[in-house]
Amino acid sequence: MRNITINYILFILLILCSCKEKTSQNENVFSKANSLLECDIKYAKGFKIEHYANFKLITITDPWQGAKNIQYRYVLADDISGLPRFPDDIKLIKTPVSRVVCLSTTHIAFIDILNKNNSIVGVSGTQYVYNPAVRNEINNHKIVDVGYDNNLNYELIASLKPDLVITYGVGSQVAGYNQKLSELGINTVINAEYLEEHPLGKLEWIKFIATFYNLGDSASDYFNNVEKQYNELVRLTSGLEKKPEVLIGMPWKDTWYVPGGKSYMAKLVEDAGGDYIWSDNESRESLALDIERVFALGQNAEIWLNTGSINNKKEILTIDERFQRFAPYKNGHIFNNNNRINNFGGIDYWESGIVNPHVILHDMISIFHPELLTDCKLVYYKAID
Repeated sequence: MRNITINYILFILLILCSCKEKTSQNENVFSKANSLLECDIKYAKGFKIEHYANFKLITITDPWQGAKNIQYRYVLADDISGLPRFPDDIKLIKTPVSRVVCLSTTHIAFIDILNKNNSIVGVSGTQYVYNPAVRNEINNHKIVDVGYDNNLNYELIASLKPDLVITYGVGSQVAGYNQKLSELGINTVINAEYLEEHPLGKLEWIKFIATFYNLGDSASDYFNNVEKQYNELVRLTSGLEKKPEVLIGMPWKDTWYVPGGKSYMAKLVEDAGGDYIWSDNESRESLALDIERVFALGQNAEIWLNTGSINNKKEILTIDERFQRFAPYKNGHIFNNNNRINNFGGIDYWESGIVNPHVILHDMISIFHPELLTDCKLVYYKAID
């Protein structure tokens, strides 16, 4: 009996060692010796792209709020027939893709810059799409609404025969959606640009999207041009001594959600020469604050931004009459990011704004420091009177 037990243990150890050796051998295809180059990623922290002789490796890390040590890997290749065996966690995707489903309007903005709108066959929440060309395709029933979150229409998505579904998730539930799509034989990738702390980091995900179309050079050219313009604007505000205090957002019921001090929005305020009220906070995610606390700290702010669906000051008072005591309310320094909006409430700031951080920054400098610019015409923002 003892010999049987020992033999069994040895058998199990042999299997484990064999599996470990196989995994190690599979990982060798990604060795530095085989690698040609790594894509230059300057600001984004959520992904990397590595180029090999006949394929590319994309690695996505921690792609939703609160994710820790989560990793997704994708191998992209024009010819997948002669590729080596990869580790089991790798998803293999043939490129270039020609039929794509987007589960966020930000994905549309990236694809639009790459001139690949004709590849979009499905969108989550078509009514919120602002892009005129894509809206035209929606109206002509060439792009369909595939639902969202728990209401995703998996049967419809499968019928579209997409090469790729670009997903995103605020929480870990996105892993479940991706698994269901994978079980249907549909390739998915997680785009987590919304977690980036730097506006140029968000934009840099265009390099990620471009890889699936074999348009890396076009993406880099666009990124480099925007980066140059953005940083030229930042130089205008660097060294300013006087910075207006900035309040952001509106309450929802009894809670006021404000951007964390290390968030994309906080960075924009800083680069535009503003003093964000919660700049000392260390979070990159939204903060859920008691409305009374925000009232106490925000009522003396000089400028108030991003007031939801508000279009005039009267609408603000329907939410809470105490807002009339706010300094920006009395001084007329309220600006909302809904200057470009469609008939269904789709706001372009949340769509094309992702690929135009330099334009948003220009808007904000025009609001904070109009004396620094010769042209202060607002694009994404408008004054609330």
